[in-house]
Amino acid sequence: MEQDKLQRGQFTFYASYLNAVEALPKSRRYEALFGILRYGLYGEEPELGGGAVGVFEAVRPHLESGRAKAAYRLRKNAEAAELPPTVHPSVRQ
Repeated sequence: MEQDKLQRGQFTFYASYLNAVEALPKSRRYEALFGILRYGLYGEEPELGGGAVGVFEAVRPHLESGRAKAAYRLRKNAEAAELPPTVHPSVRQ
C-alpha cells in the first residue's frame, strides 16, 4: 500500500489498545505504543518485533478506518469551501 500522506493532529486511542500493549512484556511496550501513535498520527509503518507486531496488526484496521474517515472529511470540507454561497429558498432577496 502506498504510504498515506495524511498527517493528523489527533486520533482516537481506545482503552483496548492500552490493554493490549500492557499485556506485552515491558521490553516491547514502548515500540508497540509508539508504533500505534506514529501510525495513527502520521501514517508511518512501524518496524516492530515480537508480540508488538501482533498488537499492532490487531489495532491497524481501526486506525486505518479512522484515517479514511479523516481523509473523507477533509475532502468534503475542501469541496464545500469551493462552492459558492447559496441562499435558502425561504429567504427573500
